[in-house]
Amino acid sequence: MATSRSNPLNEEWQTLHQDYERYDRYSLLIKLAAILSSLIVIGLTIHLWVALIFILVLWLQEGIWRTVQARTSERLLTLEQLIKRDEQKAAMQFYSDWEATRHGTSGLIKEYMRNALRPTVAYPYIVLLAILVTIYMMK
Repeated sequence: MATSRSNPLNEEWQTLHQDYERYDRYSLLIKLAAILSSLIVIGLTIHLWVALIFILVLWLQEGIWRTVQARTSERLLTLEQLIKRDEQKAAMQFYSDWEATRHGTSGLIKEYMRNALRPTVAYPYIVLLAILVTIYMMK
Protein backbone atom coordinates (compact mmCIF):
# COMPACT_ATOMS: atom_id res chain seq x y z
CA MET A 1 0.00 0.00 0.00
CA ALA A 2 1.41 3.39 -0.98
CA THR A 3 1.81 5.77 1.93
CA SER A 4 3.25 8.88 0.31
CA ARG A 5 1.55 12.09 1.40
CA SER A 6 1.74 13.46 -2.18
CA ASN A 7 -0.17 10.45 -3.46
CA PRO A 8 -3.49 11.73 -4.96
CA LEU A 9 -5.39 8.68 -3.71
CA ASN A 10 -4.13 9.21 -0.17
CA GLU A 11 -4.98 12.91 -0.31
CA GLU A 12 -8.49 12.16 -1.55
CA TRP A 13 -8.93 9.49 1.14
CA GLN A 14 -7.82 11.89 3.90
CA THR A 15 -10.12 14.65 2.69
CA LEU A 16 -13.14 12.38 2.34
CA HIS A 17 -12.47 10.73 5.70
CA GLN A 18 -12.46 14.13 7.41
CA ASP A 19 -15.75 14.94 5.69
CA TYR A 20 -17.20 11.57 6.74
CA GLU A 21 -16.40 12.30 10.39
CA ARG A 22 -17.85 15.80 10.04
CA TYR A 23 -21.15 14.31 8.83
CA ASP A 24 -21.45 12.42 12.13
CA ARG A 25 -20.95 15.59 14.15
CA TYR A 26 -23.51 17.53 12.13
CA SER A 27 -26.01 14.69 12.37
CA LEU A 28 -25.72 14.88 16.15
CA LEU A 29 -26.45 18.61 15.94
CA ILE A 30 -29.57 17.89 13.88
CA LYS A 31 -30.71 15.38 16.53
CA LEU A 32 -30.01 17.92 19.28
CA ALA A 33 -32.09 20.54 17.42
CA ALA A 34 -34.98 18.07 17.26
CA ILE A 35 -34.75 17.32 20.98
CA LEU A 36 -34.49 20.98 21.96
CA SER A 37 -37.35 22.03 19.72
CA SER A 38 -39.53 19.29 21.21
CA LEU A 39 -38.73 20.44 24.73
CA ILE A 40 -39.46 24.05 23.80
CA VAL A 41 -42.80 23.11 22.22
CA ILE A 42 -43.78 21.06 25.27
CA GLY A 43 -42.64 23.80 27.66
CA LEU A 44 -44.37 26.63 25.84
CA THR A 45 -47.45 24.59 24.95
CA ILE A 46 -47.16 25.56 21.29
CA HIS A 47 -49.29 23.56 18.87
CA LEU A 48 -47.86 20.07 18.82
CA TRP A 49 -48.49 19.59 15.11
CA VAL A 50 -45.91 22.32 14.45
CA ALA A 51 -43.36 20.29 16.40
CA LEU A 52 -44.38 17.09 14.62
CA ILE A 53 -43.79 18.68 11.22
CA PHE A 54 -40.50 20.20 12.37
CA ILE A 55 -39.26 16.86 13.69
CA LEU A 56 -40.24 15.13 10.45
CA VAL A 57 -38.34 17.77 8.47
CA LEU A 58 -35.25 17.33 10.66
CA TRP A 59 -35.51 13.56 10.34
CA LEU A 60 -35.64 13.79 6.55
CA GLN A 61 -32.77 16.29 6.60
CA GLU A 62 -30.65 13.84 8.54
CA GLY A 63 -31.63 11.12 6.07
CA ILE A 64 -30.36 13.31 3.25
CA TRP A 65 -27.21 14.09 5.22
CA ARG A 66 -26.59 10.40 5.87
CA THR A 67 -27.11 9.63 2.18
CA VAL A 68 -24.24 11.95 1.33
CA GLN A 69 -22.20 10.27 4.06
CA ALA A 70 -22.99 6.84 2.60
CA ARG A 71 -21.77 7.98 -0.81
CA THR A 72 -18.58 9.21 0.82
CA SER A 73 -18.19 5.85 2.54
CA GLU A 74 -18.55 4.02 -0.78
CA ARG A 75 -15.81 6.16 -2.32
CA LEU A 76 -13.57 5.69 0.73
CA LEU A 77 -13.86 1.92 0.37
CA THR A 78 -13.07 2.17 -3.34
CA LEU A 79 -10.07 4.38 -2.58
CA GLU A 80 -8.75 1.89 -0.06
CA GLN A 81 -8.83 -0.83 -2.71
CA LEU A 82 -7.17 1.46 -5.27
CA ILE A 83 -4.47 2.45 -2.78
CA LYS A 84 -3.87 -1.21 -2.01
CA ARG A 85 -3.39 -1.88 -5.75
CA ASP A 86 -1.55 1.44 -6.28
CA GLU A 87 -3.85 2.56 -9.13
CA GLN A 88 -3.22 6.31 -9.32
CA LYS A 89 -5.31 6.96 -12.44
CA ALA A 90 -8.55 6.50 -10.50
CA ALA A 91 -7.91 9.36 -8.05
CA MET A 92 -10.27 12.31 -7.70
CA GLN A 93 -13.32 10.59 -9.26
CA PHE A 94 -15.84 11.01 -6.42
CA TYR A 95 -18.51 12.89 -8.38
CA SER A 96 -17.95 10.98 -11.62
CA ASP A 97 -18.46 7.71 -9.77
CA TRP A 98 -21.59 9.04 -8.08
CA GLU A 99 -23.01 10.36 -11.36
CA ALA A 100 -22.39 7.01 -13.04
CA THR A 101 -24.48 5.18 -10.42
CA ARG A 102 -27.22 7.80 -9.93
CA HIS A 103 -30.77 6.48 -10.38
CA GLY A 104 -32.69 9.69 -11.15
CA THR A 105 -34.98 11.69 -8.89
CA SER A 106 -37.14 8.81 -7.67
CA GLY A 107 -34.04 6.73 -6.94
CA LEU A 108 -32.55 9.63 -5.02
CA ILE A 109 -35.71 10.05 -2.94
CA LYS A 110 -35.76 6.30 -2.20
CA GLU A 111 -32.12 6.50 -1.14
CA TYR A 112 -32.93 9.41 1.20
CA MET A 113 -35.82 7.47 2.74
CA ARG A 114 -33.76 4.28 3.16
CA ASN A 115 -31.12 6.25 5.03
CA ALA A 116 -33.71 8.08 7.13
CA LEU A 117 -35.16 4.74 8.26
CA ARG A 118 -31.86 3.30 9.45
CA PRO A 119 -32.07 2.79 13.25
CA THR A 120 -29.13 5.08 13.98
CA VAL A 121 -30.87 7.86 12.07
CA ALA A 122 -34.46 7.16 13.18
CA TYR A 123 -33.43 7.55 16.81
CA PRO A 124 -34.46 9.92 18.51
CA TYR A 125 -37.10 11.06 16.01
CA ILE A 126 -39.45 8.12 16.55
CA VAL A 127 -39.21 8.57 20.32
CA LEU A 128 -39.86 12.32 20.05
CA LEU A 129 -42.82 11.78 17.74
CA ALA A 130 -44.26 9.19 20.14
CA ILE A 131 -43.88 11.56 23.10
CA LEU A 132 -45.53 14.43 21.25
CA VAL A 133 -48.41 12.27 20.00
CA THR A 134 -48.93 10.93 23.54
CA ILE A 135 -49.03 14.46 24.95
CA TYR A 136 -51.44 15.52 22.20
CA MET A 137 -53.76 12.59 22.93
CA MET A 138 -53.72 13.32 26.68
CA LYS A 139 -55.02 16.86 26.15
